[in-house]
Amino acid sequence: MSAIALKSAEETSHISPGDYTRAILNILEDFSEEKAGLERTQRAVINIIDDSSMEKMNLEGAQRAVLNILEDFTNEKGRLEETQRAVFNVLEDFSDEKFRLEGTQSAMLNLLEDFDVEKAKTEAINKELISKEERLRLTLDEKENLLKEIHHRVKNNLQIIHSMLNLQMSYVRDEAAIELFKESKNRVYSIALIHEKLYQSESLAMIDFPEYIRSLTNNLFLSYGVSEAVIIPKINVESVALDIDTLIPCALIITELISNSLKHAFPGLSAHGDMKGEIRISLRHDADNNLMLTIGDTGAGMPAGVNNVENPKSLGLKLVNVLVNQLRGTIRIGRGGQGTEFVIVFKSKR
Repeated sequence: MSAIALKSAEETSHISPGDYTRAILNILEDFSEEKAGLERTQRAVINIIDDSSMEKMNLEGAQRAVLNILEDFTNEKGRLEETQRAVFNVLEDFSDEKFRLEGTQSAMLNLLEDFDVEKAKTEAINKELISKEERLRLTLDEKENLLKEIHHRVKNNLQIIHSMLNLQMSYVRDEAAIELFKESKNRVYSIALIHEKLYQSESLAMIDFPEYIRSLTNNLFLSYGVSEAVIIPKINVESVALDIDTLIPCALIITELISNSLKHAFPGLSAHGDMKGEIRISLRHDADNNLMLTIGDTGAGMPAGVNNVENPKSLGLKLVNVLVNQLRGTIRIGRGGQGTEFVIVFKSKR
């Protein structure tokens, strides 16, 4: 109750002290309740203010987080923009590369088309070449067969001459004439043997020269009635390729020089004696890649008066000089040691 109301009550009526005290107590009680309400209100306000501060702090934290997120987003946006630009550049490069690839593909297609055309032309040319090669092979086979036939006929004709000389010898009584017939027979045989070897050879341009020398030597020993057990032939010939223009002079030179050795180098050698002789035939390349034909023996040696091999008196050595000149070679006589040695050096035409 307020003071005005109390005054009004005192004025209107007489209030007892007890009533007055109770009234005061009620006022105080109301005042205490009002104070307690105010305190609660104050505490509520303080709590609200505290909550507001916390909320404010939370809001500030949230704001900072949002700002950080926005900042990160801005950075990410920048990176995304850079990535986008890079992708655009890659796409642009890809477009250029695609254009170049299309150009390359077009060029390759043109090349393949040209290749197909060229392949067709090449196949046509190959067919024509195969046809020409077949014709050439047939022609070559015909020529080889013809050449073989020529060698065979030349060999047969030379053998006929050889046989005729052999028959003619039976009617000759003069020893000098018989010797001339024998030498002519051996010369004819040496040439005929070349044609026979060429006919038997697979090449028609090359013969087995070591085998030829052995066959030629065997015939010469047989012609002069000399046993290889008494005069031993030592043959050391390289497998060289010689054309027929070189083979025939070499064969005739070998024939002449071996014949001279068999006739003159071993006058005192008998078939039953202990002494043995040797005839050496060698053909090899020298240091200058020339061919060196060496024919020697272990016999009595050349007569003392025979010194000029380039201007000899005997028919056989004259023929040897002619054949050496035909080969465009040189000849010398080696007199060192026992016997005689002829060395002929010439260039091979192959």
